[in-house]
Amino acid sequence: MNKEAVKKQLMSILRNGEKSLEDVKLGIEIEHLVVRQKDFQSVTYYETLGIETILKKLEKKNYKGNYEGDYLVGLTKEEMDITLEPGGQLEFSTRPCIHLSHIQEVYENFLGDVLPIIEEQNQYLLGVGYHPQSKIKDIPFNPKKRYEYMSEYLQQTGKYALNMMKGTASVQVAIDYVSEKDFIKKFRVASFLTPFLYLITDNAPIFEGEIYEKFSVRSLIWENTDPQRSGIIEGSLDKNFDYQDYAEYLLHSKPICALENGELKPLGDQPLWKAYEKKGKLSKEEMEHLYTMVFPDVRGKNYIEIRMADSMPPELSMAYLAMVKGLFYNEKNVEELYYLSRDYRDKDIKVLKDAVINQGFEAPFQGEDLGEFGKKVIRMAEEGLEKEERSMLQPLKELILNRETYGQRIKKMYKKDGINGLLDLRVTK
Repeated sequence: MNKEAVKKQLMSILRNGEKSLEDVKLGIEIEHLVVRQKDFQSVTYYETLGIETILKKLEKKNYKGNYEGDYLVGLTKEEMDITLEPGGQLEFSTRPCIHLSHIQEVYENFLGDVLPIIEEQNQYLLGVGYHPQSKIKDIPFNPKKRYEYMSEYLQQTGKYALNMMKGTASVQVAIDYVSEKDFIKKFRVASFLTPFLYLITDNAPIFEGEIYEKFSVRSLIWENTDPQRSGIIEGSLDKNFDYQDYAEYLLHSKPICALENGELKPLGDQPLWKAYEKKGKLSKEEMEHLYTMVFPDVRGKNYIEIRMADSMPPELSMAYLAMVKGLFYNEKNVEELYYLSRDYRDKDIKVLKDAVINQGFEAPFQGEDLGEFGKKVIRMAEEGLEKEERSMLQPLKELILNRETYGQRIKKMYKKDGINGLLDLRVTK
């Protein structure tokens, strides 16, 4: 199969993602860290009362277990999936839905199931962007084969690759598009907003045991993971980034491993097109796997995935989801942000990301700074939501108007109260 044929197949995933206006929905993934109450050290997969134990106890609450060999690595129940990130981070995700209140209800149902287990084990579930006490070298990988291949490859591509895999926890929001034109606009707007979204969700106050005095360690980590598969996709703001452009990006990426007959096989350093040039037609599962082996700030699948946010306590995660809905599911807001983005190129966003790390809300933007831009964005989000949904924005709105991140708030408490200053990172129902 030649390169052009592979590209057409990859494009079909994006084209098949188009929805009617009546059928657009939102999805959310929320990753959590589990720590011991006594010292906030991270709970790992294999230890007594570890992550696998938590999953096994959840399995008894009418969850269906997903196994890799003898290891329990995920769960499914009705409208939710529970999966594991490389360092044992517990990831909750919902089935797509347009109603924020329903997504919140499903999340609360999960918390109602998992929190009693965690409390019984003298542990906390945290909404935080990075391990608050444990060091990366002390956290083992969970037993999923995919992560073994990824770690072997990525250790050669960036100094913080293992920090990304084992240390970070995020909130990721998926949005729909109705056409290629709509995909182009929303993908560009999300890419344009990348530095701002990294900033307002900054919630990683401690990095490798030390207070991180700058902003968004998540952005720093991703910029030092693998320049070919993370960060802003090259060309996403330099041109109209359409289905063909995204497929070309995938073609020249190095997928690390391939899915063949349900089994993962390492591919080494080959670009995707080279690895598949002698193969026949790709299955849907094979193509979907290839889409997950790149990790840019904004990722295309059969939806658009916005990936910049740190994990946060539930009220902030829901506020962030509400903001994304208000911005991206209001045509006026999409058009206004798309218009603003036309003066920006890839290099401008990369410069702004660096400025965010060092200056936070004081980073210069749009002739003012990101703090002033934030006021406009939160107002747009409010106007883009139904009246009954606007109150969900309040926790994030308060932070933005105060030009403060939740991570900054936690740092102040940590400096004052030591480890007890981390208690506000606990996830509670």
